[in-house]
Amino acid sequence: MYRARLSLALAALVALVCIQALFVYWGANRVNDYAQHSRLASDIQAELLDLSANKQRLRVWALQRLMNTDAQPEQRDRLVDAMYASAANLGDLARRDLALWSEMVNREGVHMPPEVLQLVGTTDLLRDNIQAVEARLAQLVPLEQGADFPALWAELTQVFDMARGRDLRELIKDAIARQREAVPVARAATERGLDSLRVQAVGMAIITLAVAVVLALHLKGRLQRPLDRLLQGTQALQAGALGHRVLTGTNDEFGRLAQHFNAMAAELQQHRARADAARRELEDAVQARTRELRVAHETLRHLDHRRRQWFADLGHELRTPATCIRGEAEIALRGGDRPADEYRQTLARIVGGVDQLTSVIHDLLYIAKSEADQLVMRPTMTDLRCLLGDVAEQAAALGAPHGVRVLQGETPRAGGDKADMALPDGTIPVHADADRLRQALVIVLDNAVRYSQPGGSVYISLHKRVRADGAAEAEVVVRDQGIGIEADELPRVFERFLRGRRARAHRADGTGIGLSIAQSIIQAHQGRIDVASEPQQGTVVRLVLPLAGAPVHAIEPITDEQGSPQA
Repeated sequence: MYRARLSLALAALVALVCIQALFVYWGANRVNDYAQHSRLASDIQAELLDLSANKQRLRVWALQRLMNTDAQPEQRDRLVDAMYASAANLGDLARRDLALWSEMVNREGVHMPPEVLQLVGTTDLLRDNIQAVEARLAQLVPLEQGADFPALWAELTQVFDMARGRDLRELIKDAIARQREAVPVARAATERGLDSLRVQAVGMAIITLAVAVVLALHLKGRLQRPLDRLLQGTQALQAGALGHRVLTGTNDEFGRLAQHFNAMAAELQQHRARADAARRELEDAVQARTRELRVAHETLRHLDHRRRQWFADLGHELRTPATCIRGEAEIALRGGDRPADEYRQTLARIVGGVDQLTSVIHDLLYIAKSEADQLVMRPTMTDLRCLLGDVAEQAAALGAPHGVRVLQGETPRAGGDKADMALPDGTIPVHADADRLRQALVIVLDNAVRYSQPGGSVYISLHKRVRADGAAEAEVVVRDQGIGIEADELPRVFERFLRGRRARAHRADGTGIGLSIAQSIIQAHQGRIDVASEPQQGTVVRLVLPLAGAPVHAIEPITDEQGSPQA
């Protein structure tokens, strides 16, 4: 763990610093001991010299006292007090020097010089000697005439120099000589101690610095590599490479940091993926909506074009019979009296125009009702074969003026006009609204007649068949040899108000709603209607209705304002 390594490194540095401090403290104490010894030796030497000088001054005072010259007792007392003070200071210095050497012996194991103990004993002798000198000088009187001076002076010398049978002059002389020798030795030891302390301090500082450098390099190496990896990871994330991951080879703080970094990068990558997916979905939705709007726009344009065309066709369909009616009426009114037969013929043509106009209006009403879900079906049991025969005869009457024949059968024979097979015998019962079904069949046959070439034929056939699920159906097939329908227009033949290019070129009249009406009627009877066609080859229309027994969903009759059912 990097934190543990860092703690150990700091602990090692602190330990080295503490060791260095201990070495410095030990060396400083040692140097201090040598310095104190040097000062004590110097002070002892100074006290010995003062004591020796004061004793010599007392000798002079004693000589002056014997000679009865200027020898004041106050001077004597002052010198004695000075000697007492020197002896006391000397004793204190000797004891301090002894304690210092004892501490050095215990701490460093050095050998204590014998003169240290001798100096302590010498101080005791000096106090005894000073007392003896003080007592003798207190008794000293001037010499009388004829006194023995040499003997008396020898006695005084004995008092000054001897104590407990030992020669103080030699002891003091030896002590001064030893202290003179000890002072430079102590100073040299102090210098050596300072040099040793300096060397130890420098050495410990170098060792501490070396250890600090080694630890710093080690920690830098341990710190630099994960930091470089993390820096590369942050730069990669900044550059957008959210798939970049930091290596997690260790289990220390940097390893855990790398794991958290990778988790953050993975979460950012997921957020970006979701954002990209949402953006793509939004773009797809916008594109889809744009396509829908474009298709809707095209559809609206197409519907607007069809609306304009339908209004033009509807105007033509309404204008033509109205113009005929107006023309017949104006012709009848302009002339004088005419025979009744001419008026009957005129009225008959007016009635025909009104029928044509009424037919168009009925078709429009049918479309409006079917769009408003108000189309009423009154289903009854109806014979489809009989109904189809009536419609075929009506279609034949419509095609006769144009030379178009309506034949009941599938296909013509090779050399004749009759079909190979007429409508089947017997009834074909269907549950249907006969009027609405007739209207659908008339629309299909009327289109077949209208868009056939002069001299062409329209074929009608009726079949029974059973589906795979067992349901029985009746199929009416109307086949013509007319102009046909273009392939691109065939899927839209059931759209309202749509007339193909060939139909417009063949006949200008027509509203384009016939097949739409026929489809809505057939689908209301649970049937279906299909158209197949080829240009210039003709068109085949198939109407399939369920036979009686399959339920037909009827709509309840709706009455008009007078209470009569609506057709």
